[in-house]
Amino acid sequence: MANGYAERSRVAVESRSYGGCATLASLAFTPDVFVAGVAVCGMSDFATFYRDTEPRIAAAAATKYGHPVEDRALLAALSPMRAVDEIAAPLLVVHGELDTNVPIGEAHQVVAALRERSHDVEYLELEGEGHEYRRTSSRALLVRRMVEFVVARLG
Repeated sequence: MANGYAERSRVAVESRSYGGCATLASLAFTPDVFVAGVAVCGMSDFATFYRDTEPRIAAAAATKYGHPVEDRALLAALSPMRAVDEIAAPLLVVHGELDTNVPIGEAHQVVAALRERSHDVEYLELEGEGHEYRRTSSRALLVRRMVEFVVARLG
């Protein structure tokens, strides 16, 4: 409890969509804070997100995250893939197979980069699901895997 709040060995981070990106950024840019992370349908690189997402999603995202051309340098600096080698905590990445809001390539590239360096990373692809997980069975699987993953890392 060096910061007076919690023991690092008991703190994990999880979120979805932009929050999934924030989870990746938290692990990449503050690698000594969390013992584990779960990133659900999050962007891992703003350049590839803007390149691969639906045009209407990209247009809406530009007002939230930054313009893909005008803010290119800032978005590159903020993209978790820039610091993927800094990720120290185990990571569970979850993505819907048919997600067009945040294309599945965002999950594939971060998982591949972490596996390339033998990092503790697990990947759950929800078959037939998009950005929102509509089937009860998918949501149940997601919650079960998240709990198992985090509990195993928290000890």
